[in-house]
Amino acid sequence: MRRLLCTVAVVATMLAGGCGIPAESDVTILGDGPPSGVSVDDDGSPPVQYARQDTTDLEEFADNYLEAAAGDPETALNRVKAFQAPELANRFPTGNDIKVIRETERPLYSPGDSEITFIVQVVGTLRANGVLQPADTTSSPTRYKLRIGEIAGEDGLFVLNAPQAMLMTDETLNLFYQRRTIYWWNNENTALVPDLRYMPRSVPTVQQPTTILGWLTGAPAPWLSDAVNSLPTGTQAADNVPAITNDTLEIRLNDKAVPQGADPEALDRLRRQLQWSMQPVPRTISIAIGRNEPVPVTDGEFFESNRAYRLDEDPERFAILGGGIRRLKGSPRADEDVPVIKPAANRDIASAAISASPTRAYIAVVTGPEGQRRLRVADAPLGEQADITEVVGLSGRLGTPVWAQLPAGGESTRTIGLITMNGHVYAFGGAGSRAQRVEWQGDPGPVTALSVAPDGHRVAVVSGGRLYRAALNTSGDGITLGLPEQVLPPTLKVVTAVAWSSEDYLVVAGARRDNRYAVLDVTVDGALSTVRLDDIGAERVTFLSAYPSNPVNGTERSSSESYVAGGEAWDVLSAPDRITSSRLAGPPVPAQSDAVPTAPFFLD
Repeated sequence: MRRLLCTVAVVATMLAGGCGIPAESDVTILGDGPPSGVSVDDDGSPPVQYARQDTTDLEEFADNYLEAAAGDPETALNRVKAFQAPELANRFPTGNDIKVIRETERPLYSPGDSEITFIVQVVGTLRANGVLQPADTTSSPTRYKLRIGEIAGEDGLFVLNAPQAMLMTDETLNLFYQRRTIYWWNNENTALVPDLRYMPRSVPTVQQPTTILGWLTGAPAPWLSDAVNSLPTGTQAADNVPAITNDTLEIRLNDKAVPQGADPEALDRLRRQLQWSMQPVPRTISIAIGRNEPVPVTDGEFFESNRAYRLDEDPERFAILGGGIRRLKGSPRADEDVPVIKPAANRDIASAAISASPTRAYIAVVTGPEGQRRLRVADAPLGEQADITEVVGLSGRLGTPVWAQLPAGGESTRTIGLITMNGHVYAFGGAGSRAQRVEWQGDPGPVTALSVAPDGHRVAVVSGGRLYRAALNTSGDGITLGLPEQVLPPTLKVVTAVAWSSEDYLVVAGARRDNRYAVLDVTVDGALSTVRLDDIGAERVTFLSAYPSNPVNGTERSSSESYVAGGEAWDVLSAPDRITSSRLAGPPVPAQSDAVPTAPFFLD
């Protein structure tokens, strides 16, 4: 076994090796240290969970103890106490919260001694409702001691002393839980917002809809609470969700779910929310409210309630060359003009963002020399062009713009973009708009990078070399960001760039402890990660872009990610792949030109 104290390679980026304990050694470090990434394996089959009596090997016993809490939260405490000596179990705190930890150094063990010291980073707390709440502390390492030994008159080993909390490693979280996404309507009831949860693999497939329904009749994750709507107060499941019959999932809720006098669209929104949250069960769901007969809903229109469903498998790609936006060869519509912007205005551009609704395209460009830059925007019907106009109220050090929300069809959604200016976040609208500063409930400091999720209500920012997440609230007159929560990417001491890789993942770049740069995909709560590029050199990564994966295509993370380091643009593949001028569509670049592509981005 020895998955923790003797780290076994589970992905290509992890180190392999043994962990024997030399008999002559005074202090021995067990294993080859923490992995640089965590594998993704969601086949639903739970690994073996061992009991106290299953081993007398101290190392394996410690591994088993750190896995005991995994699984059904209602019985987690009993499983943990079953490993403990009666004296420890009697004074162990109650509750079902689990502290998730990540090893930052190899555990220490002295032969002949029964105490093991773990040097860890506290990732966060796993709640009974599947929410992983990030730790509200810095990333400084913490030491935990575990003492193991025998008890007179009893067989086997016991935990004699341990931290007063249920513990679980990030590896255990990955092995024993599936990642599931539930959805809440935003405050305007115009789109669904994802909420990442962790489902124990021990929950049988037939029981998972009941667990999900319990999450939905509870509360959203705390960081989303100001930006989304809970189900109506008092909403409860009338019964457990029965097994799928005739390819139909039947859900019964009490009459609080759709109160009398509710707006006519309430039931339709509820079924769309349920259909998305229950994915990937059959699309046919039969919903009964109160004593009413179940009403089956089978249409596929519910997909459109999630803006991430509009993401294409093959995105349109662009880069900046010599101050002009150019398309990349091989991407869709490579032979067409750049959307919206007129050719005469396509110059002096430092960075840009292009987005599209079903009927219109939108562009935002930062123009002018360093220190004198301006933000200009335009929108036009698909296939048409328009004049770009300056956004009033912005000057100074401007970052890269990003479109957060766009009107779509008959929705009342406003046009909202975000950009950093002098370390602060500002919102802007369409042509002729004035920028307004986005206020924070808790400002972490100057913002150097930001990215918006496909749903338009979740934001990742980099400030002071640290990564944060926050919810964007666009209801009412003002636009605000919620209380920022720090996300802790493993192996990175400094974060420099971020982009959304999917609904639940971020792509993050930063410096490792040896000052070499790496690119990781990290869950939005920071708990799990996969290394994309382990070492891309000592040049600072100044920019990241990604085209998020569609939530129904079966992949968790994007296959389209790019970055800028040393002023040059690179694609994130199995190795860094430089984006050269020969890959750009349009007129050939003169041989004597020293211009190189930079600021790569996607039409989102």
